[in-house]
Amino acid sequence: MEDVYKELDEVKTEVDRLKVEVRVKTERSDVLKKVNNEQLIKFQEAKQENEKQAQELNVRLQEISQSRQASETLQSCLLEKESSLRHLTSLHEKLRADSEKKLQKMEEENRELVSALDEATERNKELEQNFGASTKELEGLKRLLSTTERKGFEAEQKAREAKELRQRDDIIMGLEEENRNTQDQLKWKKEQFRHLEEAHRRLQAEFQLNKEEWERDKSALLEEISLLQTSLDSQTRILEGVQKLLEMCNQALAHEESRRKFLEVEVSEFKSRYENVFARCEEERSKFDSLAVQRDEEIAKLRNSLSTKEALSKETEFRIVHLEQENRELRESVKELQEAQIRNCAPAALTKLRNKLRGLEQVHSNCLTNLKAKESELSLQIEKMKRDVNRHNSELKSREKQIEELQMELESCLSLIDVLNEEISVVLAIFKSELSEAYSNKSDAKTETELCDRMDDEISLLQTQLEMRNSDLRNAHLKLGQEHEKAEILMKRVRSLELAEQRQVIMEEEIQRHKRMLEESSVHQLYMKEQFVQMEAEKGEVSLALEKANLELAEKICEANHLEFELQNWKSSAESLKLCCQENQEKCRQMENSLLAQAENEETLKHEKDMLITIIKEKINKTEVLQQKIVLLEATVASKNEEVDFFTQNTEYLISNAKEKDSCIENLQNDIMRMEQEAMRREVEAAILASIDTEKYVGLEKDRLFKVMNEKGESIKVLQVLVSSLEQDLTSAFILSFSEVVENLVTVEKLTEDLKKAKHMTELEIEEKNKRIVDLEKEVSGLRKSLTNQEEALFTEKRQGDELQSLLEVNKLENGKLMGEQRRLEGIVKQLEFEKRVLFQETTSLSKDREEVFVHFEEICERMGDFTCEDVEMMNLLDTMLQRCKEEVKPATNLKVDNELYDSTYENANNSISASARKLEPYSTGRSPLKEVNQRQL
Repeated sequence: MEDVYKELDEVKTEVDRLKVEVRVKTERSDVLKKVNNEQLIKFQEAKQENEKQAQELNVRLQEISQSRQASETLQSCLLEKESSLRHLTSLHEKLRADSEKKLQKMEEENRELVSALDEATERNKELEQNFGASTKELEGLKRLLSTTERKGFEAEQKAREAKELRQRDDIIMGLEEENRNTQDQLKWKKEQFRHLEEAHRRLQAEFQLNKEEWERDKSALLEEISLLQTSLDSQTRILEGVQKLLEMCNQALAHEESRRKFLEVEVSEFKSRYENVFARCEEERSKFDSLAVQRDEEIAKLRNSLSTKEALSKETEFRIVHLEQENRELRESVKELQEAQIRNCAPAALTKLRNKLRGLEQVHSNCLTNLKAKESELSLQIEKMKRDVNRHNSELKSREKQIEELQMELESCLSLIDVLNEEISVVLAIFKSELSEAYSNKSDAKTETELCDRMDDEISLLQTQLEMRNSDLRNAHLKLGQEHEKAEILMKRVRSLELAEQRQVIMEEEIQRHKRMLEESSVHQLYMKEQFVQMEAEKGEVSLALEKANLELAEKICEANHLEFELQNWKSSAESLKLCCQENQEKCRQMENSLLAQAENEETLKHEKDMLITIIKEKINKTEVLQQKIVLLEATVASKNEEVDFFTQNTEYLISNAKEKDSCIENLQNDIMRMEQEAMRREVEAAILASIDTEKYVGLEKDRLFKVMNEKGESIKVLQVLVSSLEQDLTSAFILSFSEVVENLVTVEKLTEDLKKAKHMTELEIEEKNKRIVDLEKEVSGLRKSLTNQEEALFTEKRQGDELQSLLEVNKLENGKLMGEQRRLEGIVKQLEFEKRVLFQETTSLSKDREEVFVHFEEICERMGDFTCEDVEMMNLLDTMLQRCKEEVKPATNLKVDNELYDSTYENANNSISASARKLEPYSTGRSPLKEVNQRQL
């Protein structure tokens, strides 16, 4: 009995302990339920957010594809601009070489002109000396005339005398001889004068021919300039349209870049959210795994406690049976004792026995109540355990559903990646097609480049002509100043020289011609100024185009960096997917181990185990599919690596282009400095040339004046000779030559009147020239103002050159950054090449397996061919058999028999032909030789 009490106490303590454990487990289960519900709510929210993010990602990917297309178009535009820039640089180098050659030629011409100027100055000095001598001779001749007049009066007085009549004959003879000599001299001088007139006419004809040629060249140049102006206008219009398109493209690019940046920020936010959700899911999975492990441990503990309790219950049942047997024995003994007591009448023993029986009955009733309470508690605990097991199973199923949903999401992500890869391939195909179109359009581009070359050549010619015309204008300004001084000198000479009528007429004609030349040069100067302004505007446009090209280059570099960043993100996502797959595989293995343990421990959960095994198989299949997708992703990574190579090549190309542009800009700056120096040097040379031209002009005028003076001197000499002859005639025959003297006086009076008229005309013309000189001085002041404006423009261009240098330094820094990024990309490319080699080895092994399969398949095909050959031989044998039957049987009497034989043989042949020969049924059935023979016989 004491043992029973002890056991009952132990059972009570165990029951209390189990109650405490059950309470703790119920509390834990409630907490787990709450946590599970919260996790389910969070998971649903995360799923909704993931769906939204997937939709937004699709939209963003579409926008990114559009932006990539736009960037590709811009890359093509950039390449065209770079080609045009290269063309411009080549043209600039050609122009520089031509300008150097022309400068050398101009220097040689300047040297020749300097030497000619020196000779002309020497001649002018000699002519001035001769002119002074001739003036002195004229004064002496005037004195001689006065003396001769006096002598004439004396001769008249002497003639009156009769004594001197004898001497008259001698004087007349001498005068006749002198007259003959003077006539010979006059003839000789007339011949010289004729020769001089012929030379003068030749020079005038040559001058007119040169003038006509110059006018023709001038008209041709004007026509070319007009054509070039029209072409320049058309090109400026085209350039304006292109600039507008470029501005639109730049605006669209800026808008797309802002959108792209906004999308990148959102994508990064979504990625961070996704990573947070994924981390939370992993934490929940780890918690779930830990809870599952705890549940398994608790189940094992409960099973152990159940087994112990079952053993205890069996022991209690055994004890109860033993006690019941003892009770029966005691009852039998009590009955025997009662009978004995009744017989012996022993009341004391009966009372003792009754007390014992009552105590035993109480103990028995207490044991029964305790057993019933324990059984009820155990049943309740078992029900609770079953409920917990069911609940945990439901939780397992829900978690498996969640895992399946996550796998579906993973598959959707992989499908999105495939779609993106397809889009990238489509974009690459489009890019290749555009490249092919660009290569096909190279011919058009070549024609356009040829036209551009021609236009650039014409522009260079115009620039050289502009420079020449500017130098001519400066020379003309210097000439104007010198001509003003010369005009004053000529005024003095005209006042001093009254007898220079022909010289003044020639000077007037030359002055009118110079006026025309000045007017034409002023008009041409205005025209060249307009062209210079247009060229400056074009230069500004070219500088703007260069700045835009630099900006586009920077944008392309940013896009390349962004693409590299996207590639890194794709690689990280692929690595995270690999890690997820590995984790899924490990979890599957853990689930397999747990399921195997449950199968060994619980026979009741076989059905659930089978279900879980099927689920695991499906998951394994899914993991295999995921592995295949990983292989595809690796292939896509390889394609992305190719794209990275392509982008690296593009970046290298862009860097080389940037370097070329930097060198081009430096060359342009050097050229600008050199051109400025050349402009200053040309201004100095123009001043020198102007001085040389003015000196030449002065020398020519002096030559002409000296020629006129020589002619007048010769005419004066002739007149002197005539005067001397007239004096002799007067002395010899005053009466006979009186009429001639009168005529000479009349001619002298006419000459004086003509001289007065010429003086008056020259004075009027000099006044008009002075007015024109004042107007020309005003124009010169305006031209000086324009020159100051041009100097200011050159100063602004120098500032722009400094700004370009600063931009070049910035570009160099950016190029250094790009080189660093390129090195980093090269390291990534090396890693990818290593992975590529591994994949290549795997592909080679697969290709070997494939070749072995092909060899096996070829052997099978050869066997099939052998079978077909055997079938054909069988058919030939059948044909020969049929022909023999046909020859043996008569054609007219046994047609029906032939048909029957043919049918029977045909059926036998069809029965004997194998499955491989049935393919040749059209060949065998389409022949029917007996029918053809029968038809021929009929």
